[in-house]
Amino acid sequence: GEMRGEVEFSDVCFDYPRQDGSETDLQSDCDEGILQHISFRVKPGQTVAIVGQTGTGKTTLVRLINRIYDATAGVVRVDGVNVRDWNLAVLRQQISIIEQDVFLFSRTIAENIAFGKPNATPEQIETAARAAQAHEFILSFNEGYQTAVGERGVTLSGGQRQRIALARAFLTDPRILILDDSTSAIDSATEDKIQRAIYTAAQGRTTFIITHRLSQIRWADLILVLRRGQLVAMGSHDELMKSSASYRRIFSE
Repeated sequence: GEMRGEVEFSDVCFDYPRQDGSETDLQSDCDEGILQHISFRVKPGQTVAIVGQTGTGKTTLVRLINRIYDATAGVVRVDGVNVRDWNLAVLRQQISIIEQDVFLFSRTIAENIAFGKPNATPEQIETAARAAQAHEFILSFNEGYQTAVGERGVTLSGGQRQRIALARAFLTDPRILILDDSTSAIDSATEDKIQRAIYTAAQGRTTFIITHRLSQIRWADLILVLRRGQLVAMGSHDELMKSSASYRRIFSE
């Protein structure tokens, strides 16, 4: 059936497998691992911001949703079903992860946008690019959508690559969108466009955003505050400003 996009973590722990191949002691790993005893529930269509210092396990956490990693203990559920019981292809079709290092093929811009939907029409590709705030910069190239990317073509900036990745997501229309956005070097005009594109992309689907950008954090329905692998606080911006010293510290940095 159709995925709705409800995501639930129940007492989830994660640690990388031991190099020496010895059996892991789950209990001690849970108390010392990369993620420790994480529990939260996200309703379909909600936007979740994940905040915390570098190295607190934010990227690892979202990678458990589409099973790039599997939880060491506890259960990750999508629509109430353990992710281990989902058909992996179906699960991954419905979850789009946009990481800071967007991979582009040495093909045309149009082909790069249609990566997840090879039979897309030029109209569909353009609609997705417009939604991703990419149409204008694409038209600034002589060949437009037929411009080659990579070795034999143009080199795209970080902000342009991110918008191509967002256009891919608009085209494949996943139920769950994950934006691991640690892009630092983006000028404010570009940043504005990316903000708008992300806001549009988040409508009607469950969206996780890993970000330092305060404007994105503010409009999230739920904010998860991670500290050294633990979920130390969660709530809306207003709730956390009142209740969480860790969260206030992030905002005063």
